[in-house]
Amino acid sequence: MSSIRRLSSLALAATLVLVTVGGFTRGSKSGYGCQDRWPLCENGLLGGLLPRGEFHMIVEWTHRWVAAMVGLLALALAVEAWRRHRHEPKILIPATLTVAVIGIQAWVGRMVVKGELASDLVSLHLTISMAILALLTVVATSSSDGLVDASPAQAKPHRSWAHLVTGGALAVLAVLLFGSLVHNLYFSGWPFVGNRLIPNLENPKVALHFTHRVLAGAVFLYLGFLSLRSTNKNRPTIEARLINGATAIYVLNIAIGAGHVVTKVSSSALVAAHLAAASVSWVLIIAAATMAYSGNQLSDTAEVTAEPAI
Repeated sequence: MSSIRRLSSLALAATLVLVTVGGFTRGSKSGYGCQDRWPLCENGLLGGLLPRGEFHMIVEWTHRWVAAMVGLLALALAVEAWRRHRHEPKILIPATLTVAVIGIQAWVGRMVVKGELASDLVSLHLTISMAILALLTVVATSSSDGLVDASPAQAKPHRSWAHLVTGGALAVLAVLLFGSLVHNLYFSGWPFVGNRLIPNLENPKVALHFTHRVLAGAVFLYLGFLSLRSTNKNRPTIEARLINGATAIYVLNIAIGAGHVVTKVSSSALVAAHLAAASVSWVLIIAAATMAYSGNQLSDTAEVTAEPAI
């Protein structure tokens, strides 16, 4: 495994951990555990470098220091990309952008704390986290050996297919972001809101929750469609497995969502698990999309080369 692949994979894994810890932080209502001091903790030990023995402060302190670790890994990744892959845009550009986006994320994180956890800022914070995951996934996938299977049949270009997979990724992201807006809203009944096929949509919160569930169901069907098509189109084995994996984890996440209703949205562990599963599904579908587009590029090059011989 190349150094860029190791670094990007490690940074990706660390970011998934960070998102999960962030979900637990929000679910346990620990986001203000260090009060409005940032990046240190108000009245913490060693001038705020360490937390006191208080649950909420420990959780928020952990979240911040995992974020710092992700930032350092991203910086190391960008340096490695400039040292060894400066002539490979598919690696250099996303690796460089990751550092810039993390800088923006840190600033938004500060604003979240200063803004006393305003829900719109929290959702923006999560959106940027998904962008970071996507960039790191592109680097890890693009630096992988055997990005596309050697079989000529499997390497055949399908540009429209790559667009379909990208559409699936955007759909998963939409469900995730809607979920961030309704994560602490409880309505009885599952899969129907209030056990009604069409609930009272005059209530904005009910309408938002209803939209989230309808969208989640529609995306489930779309991912199932992609899974079937990946086999019918004879796509590369790894690409098909990534799509199938994204679909399987998405289904698992639907079950976790049902668990929210059973527990009346009171379990911070379920909040973390729900966000973690959604993030993994997002990463897998982004990896599949990256492979689909890379396959197109390889095949298009082959076609141009072959034209003079016809």
